[in-house]
Amino acid sequence: MKENKNIINNDNSNYINKIKELEKEIEKYKNYFLQPGEKLLTIKFISIDQAINFEIYAKNTEYFSKLETSLYEKYPKYKDTENYFLVNGKKLNRHRTLEENNIKDNDILTLGVFDE
Repeated sequence: MKENKNIINNDNSNYINKIKELEKEIEKYKNYFLQPGEKLLTIKFISIDQAINFEIYAKNTEYFSKLETSLYEKYPKYKDTENYFLVNGKKLNRHRTLEENNIKDNDILTLGVFDE
């Protein structure tokens, strides 16, 4: 019985060490790719018609128009429509950064199409 506890403790110790190694590795990547003041955000796009369900990662300093371009690469039918985007009920300005648009990590952005 005591031998089983030692095996479990060794396994737990190995997992903890592996997690610590991975955390250090993640920190290296963050420091390499992010400048001071930058944060990596997860942004989710949905559409009013429920045809879009798209998640993307972006820096808080990126312009919204860059994300919009990525969205249209994935969903090209919306490229030729007159669209607007909302976050927490407020309309976004595509010429401003995510931070300037007050977009936070894990925010859901809603795409709406103006009727023609």
